[in-house]
Amino acid sequence: METNQISNILKLLRPTHYIKNLFVLLPLFFSAQITNSALLWDALLAFISFCLVASSVYVFNDIYDVEEDRIHPEKKTRPIASGAISIPMALSIDVAFSILGLSLAYMVNYKLLLVLLTYKLINIIYTLIIKRIAILDVMILSLGFVLRLYAGSVSTNIPLSEWIIIMTFLLSMLIVLGKRRNDVLFFEQKEIVLRQAVNGYNSMFLNYTMIMLSSVIVVAYIMYTVTPEIQLRLNTGHLFITVFWVVAGILRYLQLLYVFDAKENPVRLLIKDHPLKLIVLAWFLNFLYFLYMA
Repeated sequence: METNQISNILKLLRPTHYIKNLFVLLPLFFSAQITNSALLWDALLAFISFCLVASSVYVFNDIYDVEEDRIHPEKKTRPIASGAISIPMALSIDVAFSILGLSLAYMVNYKLLLVLLTYKLINIIYTLIIKRIAILDVMILSLGFVLRLYAGSVSTNIPLSEWIIIMTFLLSMLIVLGKRRNDVLFFEQKEIVLRQAVNGYNSMFLNYTMIMLSSVIVVAYIMYTVTPEIQLRLNTGHLFITVFWVVAGILRYLQLLYVFDAKENPVRLLIKDHPLKLIVLAWFLNFLYFLYMA
């Protein structure tokens, strides 16, 4: 296989988006059991299986959206839209990665298999129908992050707290809405529809919604850190200090969108923006200290 073909396949699989699948490891991290090697191994297998199935979802989406992608200013360079990879080859990759991911999930346990089957099915329905329905489209995408949490939970038998589920859903909503905002601004400025769902949004609605969600996320995180049950379970009463980093991260994200007019997708923003990376790292190290060292 030629080097260019390998490069195109990698672009099709979008490995940079695997960073989103780190949510699979959060139940283990928040339960202060990340040092448990047996549980960590199962969580890593769940992470790998989710990456494989997620790639199959990206491929399926690119196949179905090939015509729309060809008029998109950035997506037109994707392997299928540009013609670098044929649709039959892409279908083969989709099937192969689906089988590999689901088989690996079944090796962990049947519950993980069910979670991944649900994720795959929901994303197929999303691509075929839901992505054209405003508001419901971002809610379904956010549900995908919650399913990542459940993948980590069922693979390690660690129960999820209600606060973690709520915060994950709201945070992912905020991130996805930021992506929708870019599509809406492009439509308002150039009158080119990149997504059919943009007809159900405008920049004012998205701006207000994102500010509202940002406030709710901060309040939810504060409630999580000061809830007696959580403090008792994690054996620390100092998690509220990490609220500083959560507020800083959300403000930086909003600053990138509103002040610096960032157009990159959220994953690329996290990879490229050094202040945002430092804030996330600082939160992680701060949280890690209170869970495992304090």
